[in-house]
Amino acid sequence: EDFDLELPIPIKRRTVLKMLAGGASVTLGITSIPATVQAAPIIDSCDPLPTGSGIAGAPAWAPQPGIAKWRIDGMCKVTGQKIYARDFRAADLPDWPESEQFLYAIRCGRNDQLVTGYNLDMLPAELQPSVVIDATVLMKKNIQPTPSNMTSPYFVTLGKAADYYGQPVAMLIFDSFNIYRRAKKILQFNDAVIQYGAAFTHPTTLYSPLTSYVRNDPANFSYVNNKNDANYSADLATNTNQVRSAIKTSGWKTFTRDFYTPTADPAFMEPESGMTWYDTTTKTLHLLLGTQSPVSDISECLGLFTDSAYTISHVELIACYPGGGFGGRDCSYFTTYLAMASVFAKGSLRWAQDRFEQFQIGLKRQETNFNQTLAVDANGIIKALDCSFTMNGGGQKNLNPFVAQLAALSAANCYNIPQAIAHGSATNTAQLTGGSQRGFGGPQAYIAIETLLDEASATLDIDPFTLRRKNMLAKGIGTTISGAPILQDLQLAEMMQKLESHPLWQERKARQRLLAAKGLHYGVGFAMSNQAYGTAGNGMFGAVQIQPNGSLLVHTTYIDMGNGAATALGLAPAKSLGRNANGINMGEAALFNTLNLVNSPTNLNNPHYVYKSSNATSACLGAFHQYHPVEKAALVLLIQTVLPALKVIWKNSTVTSNDILWKDGAANANGLPAVTWASLIAYIFANKLPTIAVTHASVVGSFATADFALTGGTVNMNLDYIALGTDQKALTTVTRSNLVNPPDENSLYGRYAYSPCGALVGLNIHPASGKVKVERVVSALSAGVLHCPQVVEGQSQGAIAMAMGDVLLGGCPNDNSGPGNGTWNFNQYEITKYSDIPAQELIILNPASGETTARGIAESVMCPIAPAILNALAMATGGKRFTQLPVTPGIILGALL
Repeated sequence: EDFDLELPIPIKRRTVLKMLAGGASVTLGITSIPATVQAAPIIDSCDPLPTGSGIAGAPAWAPQPGIAKWRIDGMCKVTGQKIYARDFRAADLPDWPESEQFLYAIRCGRNDQLVTGYNLDMLPAELQPSVVIDATVLMKKNIQPTPSNMTSPYFVTLGKAADYYGQPVAMLIFDSFNIYRRAKKILQFNDAVIQYGAAFTHPTTLYSPLTSYVRNDPANFSYVNNKNDANYSADLATNTNQVRSAIKTSGWKTFTRDFYTPTADPAFMEPESGMTWYDTTTKTLHLLLGTQSPVSDISECLGLFTDSAYTISHVELIACYPGGGFGGRDCSYFTTYLAMASVFAKGSLRWAQDRFEQFQIGLKRQETNFNQTLAVDANGIIKALDCSFTMNGGGQKNLNPFVAQLAALSAANCYNIPQAIAHGSATNTAQLTGGSQRGFGGPQAYIAIETLLDEASATLDIDPFTLRRKNMLAKGIGTTISGAPILQDLQLAEMMQKLESHPLWQERKARQRLLAAKGLHYGVGFAMSNQAYGTAGNGMFGAVQIQPNGSLLVHTTYIDMGNGAATALGLAPAKSLGRNANGINMGEAALFNTLNLVNSPTNLNNPHYVYKSSNATSACLGAFHQYHPVEKAALVLLIQTVLPALKVIWKNSTVTSNDILWKDGAANANGLPAVTWASLIAYIFANKLPTIAVTHASVVGSFATADFALTGGTVNMNLDYIALGTDQKALTTVTRSNLVNPPDENSLYGRYAYSPCGALVGLNIHPASGKVKVERVVSALSAGVLHCPQVVEGQSQGAIAMAMGDVLLGGCPNDNSGPGNGTWNFNQYEITKYSDIPAQELIILNPASGETTARGIAESVMCPIAPAILNALAMATGGKRFTQLPVTPGIILGALL
């Protein structure tokens, strides 16, 4: 479990963590862009304070409490300020050597032949690299050839075949950009650089762990019920046989299909790039990166130099916006390669992959072969399920087996299926490297079950909505495939009612007749998804700080990957403090590290004990998990600081926090005179009341709760730690009692949080070309509490575009003709264009009764789109079923014959 860190921290303060490398203590400093170069938080420097509108002193991006006028980082982006790693040069960074060297990797575009050597003789003398790094050089310097988070070594060893497409045979350091640019033009796409010999065939093995879920209600067997059973493995086999026997002998109608989805690239805006500088005097490794997982990345970097010829005493990371995430930068190997090369450079070293390189080596959605058998009785009740997902992980383990695990966990979707089998595995091949991508295995799972349900609906002549209603999961009704109960109101019935009554569905047959008269084939498809987000347990930090000028600053360990989380978190203080944050420090580590929290069960009586530490960043957790501790930190300041100050100012001891209302930036209560924010701030600082509240929360199905001794009495909160202070360096732990952790069995659920979504897709097919035109998409989403509706809509639109591309356009061949050969760009890899975007409608359900948190957005909206398109194609083609993606015009034409 790790922190994931980003923006922005004032330049004079540095984040310091201690890590161990080679038995020695190594400090890790984390600053941020543009704080490092501007000496101010990003929001204050990019967004001027408003004049004549909103609350005095409020930020321009959100002058009214709880409402965003534009994204908190929007002004920086549209005015072209330097916030991405590609934007920076060494000259922009204080204290870095201004002279830059440049890094280039010679990568293998084949994996089916032994590599016998490499040749740089085609470079004239003036374009030769100053340093060449390969496997032999690493061995001489005793640098670890294979970091712990990688399966294959850094470099191809001569005499062996490449372990995967794009594996380097060497990395070259050039002394200037001019030399680098000219040399790269000669080397890139040059077949004479790497010499290949005899043919070679890689064996295919499986990454660990393998996943098997079996639910067998007649035997009361499931993962949750029986995981702690000593005979679990044997019982798993027994119950698997029982379920398969029931499918064969019970007379149920079965629907079986094999499915295939190709490798897909996330195509994020910025190819990976970064800079590094190894200061030989101070033994400091400096890094500037855009990454989803900075601390875990850096811990891997330190492991490279254990027992090596180089000493690392400190790592200083400057964390930029990653320019797109989608999971494609989670456990990326770019960071470790950059760190490895740093010790060979003289001064600053810059490495910026172009799009050809990114397509070749960037993490992808895995090629997946999967199959499913669905058994349904004559009344439309789903009786059993048997499925398997095999994902091509490529030559690095990454998170591949865990993506397969979630695919298996999602196999039953939002349906109560009493007998079910799901297997998930990831293969180790020499092909394109897979990893975590938006949906994390869910998209494949929903394609299988939703298209089979559509087929069952047609075969059994049961309306597709009616069929699903007969089998819905609900809070307190049924369990997931792991045997876990549903802890949320999924709102499935309301969701389906909205979609079933929508004109797009009700008028589908009339429009089909209308377009048929024009020579077009038309269909509408319906599909559901129940995307799980979070993990088996999450810990999260948050802090809100009142500054002397009255502005609010939010601190979080979270990193914004383009999902708008920074904007949502900036709105979090408004409910309690009547104003939004003026700035946000994302990827904050030092503030939380100084708390010295522990999560070992042997420390239950330690006031610094928490149930879960801080987890890795994922896009879907921003609004739900990370918003919670920030919102609670603002509430703590209201109770502990603002309320006591107001009681004195009003000379009224009976006022409670619930009485306080904020209007035009001033505090009001029970007819008492309004107190301006400025006068309130003056009192708080004059009397040295706490100005920063730091909170930690743990959630595994439910939040840990505790009683906290705050001013005016004990308050029970969904937190397990609070600290207060007048300064970040002077925090005091608030006394805690009656700590109640989530039940232990919750950790067996695999996932416990869901954001269901249903989709209708209307499309037409031109019979002469086979081209599909998606006309309209209607999504119904259970999103929980909306912190910023505009961000929700934007995430929804992007998710639909991505899903459309996956079904109708995208796909990377996993052979020598694909991106692995290093020649692919957007001229070969198709993505959804603006002209492809259909009319869209997003129906967001009101939060369920008692729900106080948000849910995942983009993954959830994306997941039902692919099966809805496939079901719409079935209607448009008279019942033809498409199970191999992408569905190209040629495939459509073949089906229409």
